[in-house]
Amino acid sequence: MSPTPLADYLATLDSAARAAGAAELEHQKEAARRSAELRLERAYAWRRLNLVRAVAAAMRGVEEEADAVAAGRAAFLHETGLTSATQAQRDVADRFASVVTAVRAAAGEGTEVDPAAALAAFESWYAAERGGPFLALMEREVVELPLVEV
Repeated sequence: MSPTPLADYLATLDSAARAAGAAELEHQKEAARRSAELRLERAYAWRRLNLVRAVAAAMRGVEEEADAVAAGRAAFLHETGLTSATQAQRDVADRFASVVTAVRAAAGEGTEVDPAAALAAFESWYAAERGGPFLALMEREVVELPLVEV
């Protein structure tokens, strides 16, 4: 016995419905992946901005080069949550000194220094050395506290 035209049509509709469901699920997975990617790009962009702002603000008004670099380094450590307690942390802070110097130079008049290139080079170095993005150091877990009425 061969299937009826209606049975063939229902099988076609069933296949189309399953394919549409699979396509929707695939789209949702891709949209979630892309959304997470964009969320990370946004977070990293703000972290870069806040880091460079903090470094620049720490050095503002400091006349001596060594004092300015020390102030920029301290701001870097504060923003990243590093302490210089270990050699690995000191190595990272020492390597970031080129960014501090570039930010200081770029704040001056008539310089051709590119702090963006210095930061990009630092981030590339960090990723190669540590196997992950530098800006992940600045991840802050938000602790939800209960609302207490007094």
